[in-house]
Amino acid sequence: MKQSPKISVVVPVYKAERFLHSCVDSILAQTFEDFELLLVDDGSPDSSGKICDEYAENDHRVRVFHIPNGGANKARALGVAKSGESEYITFVDSDDSLPPTALQDLYALASEEYDIIIGNYDRNPKRYADGEIDKLELAKQIYAYSIAPSPYAKLFKRELFDEKTFDLPRDFVMGEDLIMNLRLAFACNGKIRIVPAVVYHYNDNAEGIMSTFNYTLDYLGRSYHFKKSVIPEPYREECMPYCIANILMMNHVIVGHYYHHKTREKTQLHLQVLEDIRNYGYRERWWERCALRFSSPMFSRLYLGIRALILWMKKIKRRWI
Repeated sequence: MKQSPKISVVVPVYKAERFLHSCVDSILAQTFEDFELLLVDDGSPDSSGKICDEYAENDHRVRVFHIPNGGANKARALGVAKSGESEYITFVDSDDSLPPTALQDLYALASEEYDIIIGNYDRNPKRYADGEIDKLELAKQIYAYSIAPSPYAKLFKRELFDEKTFDLPRDFVMGEDLIMNLRLAFACNGKIRIVPAVVYHYNDNAEGIMSTFNYTLDYLGRSYHFKKSVIPEPYREECMPYCIANILMMNHVIVGHYYHHKTREKTQLHLQVLEDIRNYGYRERWWERCALRFSSPMFSRLYLGIRALILWMKKIKRRWI
């Protein structure tokens, strides 16, 4: 009887023909060999599905699943469900790749003590330091983006996954990774280990959803609902200030409502955030206080103008570095 691989690598594939060879080749070239690769063709209209099948024909470690388009979240869920009895799950996006020792560097610290092992990725401006944290600290750092809320560069124990891990509406396509990571963090019974090694090559794809998605106030409200509801009751008091800070990173979307609709009337999201600030003792930063307390068409126009200027100056600075 064939023994289950130690790691299942799950790759959702959609319109990835330009990057797929680089991605899959980097996984198959790993120095750590005890893994399986699950390519989930998410109804891709290009030649991605055919490319996946060609890899499966030539390498026994590769398995391919073709499904109607349902989004990356659904594709990851199917990959986990089809992955057999491997000890660990890791995810790779089809437009990214792995350094040769990525799986080896992650699995080297695998033990009963650790439920999640997290490595660095090459585009991370602040490299994670070697060490241990608990699930509460991991959740806080995910909300704060101190640890990337993306699915990649992480090794998860299989037992952390359940039917709720990927339970999100189909049209919730921006931020589903953060919800998944939070659910897995709160499911931990053991510790989380941080690995200083770079275990992931991130490709800044201009056509990807991260570059093309535009938030609306309604979507931001739904996002805030999911980010709040994922916190178990015993951790709510400690985590909610971080959840509030997370949603206020998109404060310009809330502020933009007043400018675009020429109104002073507070939105339901605005009122909910203000109520949560009072209930959980969140200490607003001065620009958050101004935006939340004094919103009006005129103030919002000034706020958005200053924000646009700051973003432009940062863009210019990056070009000169």
